[in-house]
Amino acid sequence: MKKNIKRLLFSFLLFIITYFSIIWAKNNSEWVEFYYAQAFYPTFTSSISRIFGWMPFSVGEIILISLCIFCLYIFFSFIKKPSVRLLIDRFTRLTIVIAVIYLLFWSFWGINNFRLPLETHLDYDIETLSVVDLEKTARYLIEEIKVLELQMSIDNQGLPIFMADTEDILNKSKKYFDDYSERHAFLASGYYSPPKAMLFSEVMSHLNYTGIYNPFTVEPNVNVSIPYYKVPFVATHEIAHQRGIAGEREANFIAFVVSYESGDPQFMYSACLNGLIYITNALYAADKDVYSEVRKEFTTSLVAVFSHNASYWERYDTAVADIGEKNNNRFLKATGQSEGTKSYGLVVDFIVAYVKEMRKV
Repeated sequence: MKKNIKRLLFSFLLFIITYFSIIWAKNNSEWVEFYYAQAFYPTFTSSISRIFGWMPFSVGEIILISLCIFCLYIFFSFIKKPSVRLLIDRFTRLTIVIAVIYLLFWSFWGINNFRLPLETHLDYDIETLSVVDLEKTARYLIEEIKVLELQMSIDNQGLPIFMADTEDILNKSKKYFDDYSERHAFLASGYYSPPKAMLFSEVMSHLNYTGIYNPFTVEPNVNVSIPYYKVPFVATHEIAHQRGIAGEREANFIAFVVSYESGDPQFMYSACLNGLIYITNALYAADKDVYSEVRKEFTTSLVAVFSHNASYWERYDTAVADIGEKNNNRFLKATGQSEGTKSYGLVVDFIVAYVKEMRKV
């Protein structure tokens, strides 16, 4: 009994330390930005990436699967011979494990949620959006896609053909991100592995996940079973998390800019397509009539891509996907992103501001 009490007290102490550290970080964004995100974090995570990054598979995914199997083993072993003493023992052990993981998560990466706003590192203004802003941005992206389509082959389904395979895209995403981070000091630089294809990508689609960043192994993981034209954007999004960008809104924008400025038609297409999806979703919610007018500007191929993407996710529109969505929503809110999964779509204000600057050039 004394051992169980000690475990609970130790767990409680870890939770208290973590909780007050989070509260302190929320109120000291400048310290988090300059001493944690731009000093400690790059050095620390580069070291971890050297340990796991060279492996061709996702170590984090293997560890997660192993933990799930171990938990099932513990559960069924308890069911086989249940007892109050064993239940208390397992509970106190589990409490310590959760407390340690909670502390390490925030120490290894989570504190990045309290950095200075991304706007402080950008050279353009983030303003309140109007329907006109959304419309102009949508039309700009459509025109960009039209130009990119001329540089790509289109298959008999009307879908663009990507010449690079998945592994090539994942490796290029790191290269393009490295090039971008050299020009932007707020992004962590150093030794980092490229994104890794997930072994259980199909399972991730069922859970409605396109990618996962593992802060314990510093590995960006990509669901490679998703439509191929979304892979470049997702890969750079997960790298953004790896380089210290915690917010989904901010990671989406960094993914958009890195892919768009890469000069690679496949990455540029993925950026414009994903950006257009977010912008048109916002436009549809704001003014359906204007949205309808903008849709008329879609090329035959773009209509096919939108339809193909919608059809893909309809296949996974199940109760399992709802569970995955809800769990992700809870996780995001628990880590300081109050909008939860809605934060992904909030990237529109960044994209609009970026496009405004591009139209001036």
